[in-house]
Amino acid sequence: MRKNRLGRGYVLVVILLLMQLAVFAGTPEQVASKTGLDQDLFATLNVQVNGAKLGVFIVAVTERALHSKVSAKLMETLRPYVGRNALYVNPTVEDVVSSFPFDPGGFRVSQDGAPDFVPAPADWVEISDGFLSGKFVMNPGGASYGSGSEGLLLMDGHIDITKPFTVSYAGQSATFTIRKAYVPPAPSTTGAMASSPAQPPVDVPLPAQVTDLQDALMTGEFTPERMASLFSLPLALVQTLDIGMHGSELRLLLVLLAAPVRDASFSGDLLASIDPLIGTGAVMVWAISRAGSAFTPWSFFIQQNGTNYVFFSDTSFVELTPRFLRAKEVPAGQVVAGVIRLQKGVDASVEFKVFYGTNSVTFNAQ
Repeated sequence: MRKNRLGRGYVLVVILLLMQLAVFAGTPEQVASKTGLDQDLFATLNVQVNGAKLGVFIVAVTERALHSKVSAKLMETLRPYVGRNALYVNPTVEDVVSSFPFDPGGFRVSQDGAPDFVPAPADWVEISDGFLSGKFVMNPGGASYGSGSEGLLLMDGHIDITKPFTVSYAGQSATFTIRKAYVPPAPSTTGAMASSPAQPPVDVPLPAQVTDLQDALMTGEFTPERMASLFSLPLALVQTLDIGMHGSELRLLLVLLAAPVRDASFSGDLLASIDPLIGTGAVMVWAISRAGSAFTPWSFFIQQNGTNYVFFSDTSFVELTPRFLRAKEVPAGQVVAGVIRLQKGVDASVEFKVFYGTNSVTFNAQ
């Protein structure tokens, strides 16, 4: 069993409405209108348990879901699970109760061409404490909204949510057919949003070690000037971000992969790994934290000439450490590294910004 430390306080802004709409016979159109969720992303299973009506509201955790009426805190919580075939599950009842015979082990997910998936406790993440044991809490909106709990079902390689699948519980079922063609809205900064075709896949061997940067990132002054000097790089190709997040520190080193990088004092295997990407419009990213910190590459986006370019494809990144794409944190004292492949609409020879959330750096290699 996995537990989410953020707890009940960080929930969908719209859950106050969902409790009422989903349990009390709201139509899909009403739910979609109130929540901003597209109808292909959610379903409600209504079942009778010991004479009481239990509503189970289910949302597919996709980039589109995060751009509905989701609180910033929950977006931060759920974003690491985008791409993990995850479902947000919210059981609720009309009455205020401290517990209810809701059994997460009673779910079954089926899909053509795949064995039925019956989740074990280890496949769940508790958002509200006691989710797996049937503990319910009163909705923060008050007693009139009933009570419930929240959890995440991580289906990973068992079910592919980009293909039709069916979720069943207590004799009720709902089929999801999630639309594939989607470009997420622009991040909350000024400027228009543009999409461009994903980069073609590229195979890059993982370097054997990443320790050549680890000590430098962890200790001493963390500035572009120091990093450029340490690794024999032109200053114009180097930027740093030092971000405070919930009491922890996240350090990001960003290097624009232009021709002079071939002469940098990186290890030979690292240079061999990144060589195919040099000059193609790419930025190498190294993330480290002394005490550990939340981190996901999907929080990056690019801004150039007033236009924001967001990422929506795995081929926009190259891993330099295992599972960089699916990272949700940087463990204490360890390095998480990869390469951002700039979108085809971005000209790396002209000034552009790399954002991580609301923090940004500017590259101008002219």
